[in-house]
Amino acid sequence: MPFDFFDGLGIIGDLVDFLGSSSDSTSFYEKDKPKKKVKYYVEWWSGSLLLISSILFFLVFKDPLPIENFLQTLLVCILIGCVISFVIFFALYHLGLYYFKSLFKLLLLSCSVIVFSVAVILCVYYRSNLFFT
Repeated sequence: MPFDFFDGLGIIGDLVDFLGSSSDSTSFYEKDKPKKKVKYYVEWWSGSLLLISSILFFLVFKDPLPIENFLQTLLVCILIGCVISFVIFFALYHLGLYYFKSLFKLLLLSCSVIVFSVAVILCVYYRSNLFFT
């Protein structure tokens, strides 16, 4: 009987399953290492984003802004920042990373991401000189 190609693939698949399920696949050094767990992961990310966004807001608002269409420009930048942050939240939700144990952590991270994205948009708009004639 001729050799069947799919039987060879089945043998390779069984070998990969056997090697992948071995309990001795981890080295001795990995077993002895204590795993460091960060307790306040969401708070660290939120605090760092708020710190960076406050620096960006300082860079934008330290000089007087142009009076022409000031309110309209701010509203458009805030809207663009909110849309970008909602896209980030949507992607995190589908990746399974947007899960929180408390409402405070959810609101803290969400507000800090929104403020950070608005600060980046304002900084790009006012500091790049691409949009002014």
